[in-house]
Amino acid sequence: MSRWLADKVASVLAARTDRRGMLVKSAVVGSALAVNPLDYVLKPVSAYAAACACRGACSCGSLCCDGYTEFCCTITGSNTCPQGTIPAGWWKADGTGFCDGPRYYMDCNQTSYACGCGCANGSCDNRGTCCNFFRYGQCHQEVASVGAIVCRVVTCTPPWVIDGTCTTVSATDQATAFHDAPCLHAPPPPPTRLVTAQWFLRKSPSTGVSDISFIYGSPGDLPIVGDWDGDGVATPGIVRGATFYLRNSNSAGVADIVFQYGNPGDTVIVGDWDGDGKDGIGVVRGNTFYLRNSLSSGVADIVFSYGNVGDQVVTGKWTKNATADTIGVVRGNTFYLRNSNSTGVADIVFSYGDVGDKVLMGDWDGDGVDTPCVVRDTTYYARNSNSSGFADLVFSYGDHNDLRLVGKWAASSSKVEGPGVAR
Repeated sequence: MSRWLADKVASVLAARTDRRGMLVKSAVVGSALAVNPLDYVLKPVSAYAAACACRGACSCGSLCCDGYTEFCCTITGSNTCPQGTIPAGWWKADGTGFCDGPRYYMDCNQTSYACGCGCANGSCDNRGTCCNFFRYGQCHQEVASVGAIVCRVVTCTPPWVIDGTCTTVSATDQATAFHDAPCLHAPPPPPTRLVTAQWFLRKSPSTGVSDISFIYGSPGDLPIVGDWDGDGVATPGIVRGATFYLRNSNSAGVADIVFQYGNPGDTVIVGDWDGDGKDGIGVVRGNTFYLRNSLSSGVADIVFSYGNVGDQVVTGKWTKNATADTIGVVRGNTFYLRNSNSTGVADIVFSYGDVGDKVLMGDWDGDGVDTPCVVRDTTYYARNSNSSGFADLVFSYGDHNDLRLVGKWAASSSKVEGPGVAR
């Protein structure tokens, strides 16, 4: 069948072109029949399209075959590096018209993100993901080895402002200047790291001005809070790469405790895992938890798996008889809380708030139990029990793009926790 069709096509072309053209066209047709006979015989495609394919299915003219990596916002909906990746380098393009100055491109390389080389979201209309292993290298130089590039972040904000590990050493590549997608023009998500390193803490869950304010950390740091010394007061910490800088007072100054734990790109959590009155730290990688009871470098004291990759992780004491903090996850607007730090099914399940709300857990009434609060823009909707229902407390605090925190910020007889924000 293939030989007959090749001969037939060759005879037709011979009547319409010179000898050289006929030989070229016959060669293309022959290649198409050899490489992809069903498509060429049964579908109305050109011989070139049938012969030229990449990654198993896509024609060579598709975006999936152009050698570049897809935007993160196409894959995840967010113009940020997804969990399990880190920005490992960046370049810029000048004069694009998209920004007042340079347009910056950040590669998000694998640390624990699982994927194989292919077209993003399985579509030939998207560029590839996890196919390129090139690294510019100006970000997270403390990580010697990373995996493939999962996706690209594109921004008008300099990378060293977004991630404090990025250096200002510049690289320029105009070839990507006009790569674009509608999702790049959506309103930017709130920052997940410090921009100005300002902290504003309020002692009570109510509308009003801050009771305590100070500067701590640097732009690009991840803010956390915990009772690091067991005095009953939550104080600031920042994470830079895999290094923790913890301070024992709510004031500006140098860190009282410095150590390394986990990997850059891990989700960081805080809790009193052993009930000794002092908070320890933990990291989540995929859906595996690595909890450490002391504020020092070393191996995890507790390791277990819980929830799904992509769940929002929460920590706290979920019942009045709890002696230690345990973990939970939020999926959509459903809470799955567990009373022990171990693999298993949830002990408490309920729905609260809307999908997409920012979730906080805190002791809003001083009864010793951490319960949910959802934040929409600057409004807090706090509930005093781990159950579905209406908010028991509604108040506003901070600005739209603030990073949200919860803690007891000063020594007093009251056990009520209040909101805090970092910028």
